[in-house]
Amino acid sequence: MKKAHVLTEGAVLLALYLVLMLFARYVPIIGTIVLFVLPLPFIIFTIRHGIRLTFLLIFAGSILSILFGSIFSIITAVTYGLSGLVMGYFYKRKQTLGVLVGGSLAYTVSLIVTYIGAKFLMEIDFIHDSIAMMEQSMEQSKTMLESFTTDEQLSAQFAQLEQGLEMMVQLVPTIFITLGVVSAVITHLLASPILRRLRFDLAPLKPFRDWKLPRSIVWYYLIVSILLMVNQDTDTFLFTAVINLYFILQFFVLLQGYSFIFYYSFIKGWSKAVPILILIGSFLIPILLYLIRILGIIDLGFPLRGKISKN
Repeated sequence: MKKAHVLTEGAVLLALYLVLMLFARYVPIIGTIVLFVLPLPFIIFTIRHGIRLTFLLIFAGSILSILFGSIFSIITAVTYGLSGLVMGYFYKRKQTLGVLVGGSLAYTVSLIVTYIGAKFLMEIDFIHDSIAMMEQSMEQSKTMLESFTTDEQLSAQFAQLEQGLEMMVQLVPTIFITLGVVSAVITHLLASPILRRLRFDLAPLKPFRDWKLPRSIVWYYLIVSILLMVNQDTDTFLFTAVINLYFILQFFVLLQGYSFIFYYSFIKGWSKAVPILILIGSFLIPILLYLIRILGIIDLGFPLRGKISKN
């Protein structure tokens, strides 16, 4: 009886996955959002029946994906299936932070494997093709604008953009990690209300204002910054590794700075809109990002929070 119940539930969740997959494939704009809900059937199945049976569900989903989609649908099933399995495992253990970390790693590994597979098996390089399209678009824009003006400042701006595109090739690992983290966060934000509606007992995530990253990140950030200043040969593997580490650590430092702003705002009893406006404003005013990074370094290196008192 129990086996029949598991098979029935697996079939229902597989059908749900296939509907979501087709919706994501053929419905523009909204389909992009649905992509992040694709792990949900696998999350639910993992919470209820464990890892071993979920692997069988992913295998079945991969086979059925070919029938309802194409051969490339296997990649989709494996990517979102494994991500759902990992996130479901941590949901079951009531480790919400583990959901985000594990989900980020699962998404990142899946993206890397997909990229490598597409590059070597199908000779499709998504990164190279995207950069080539941007370079072509930028060249067309440059030609059009230069026909109206000969401003030297315009040429300098395009030169900076070209350097940025060259840097993107070296930052491919950072791009994959960023996409993995963003995907896991969005999936969690969309899945957790649904899981609670289905009466799953989820552990609450610690408020963002209380996040405190390991102090060792400051030292890693300092060492990597020094290595970046010393090593200026951009064609070496060492430079590529250091520049990726630098941007990843910079993200963590920035995250800590935002966390401190939310903490300070909470302690002082300010409106919730204040830290949100600062966060949005920092993306519009670059100097704010620099100041928030400094704030993050100070918060990590010194016991600043304990010295802040309520008014």
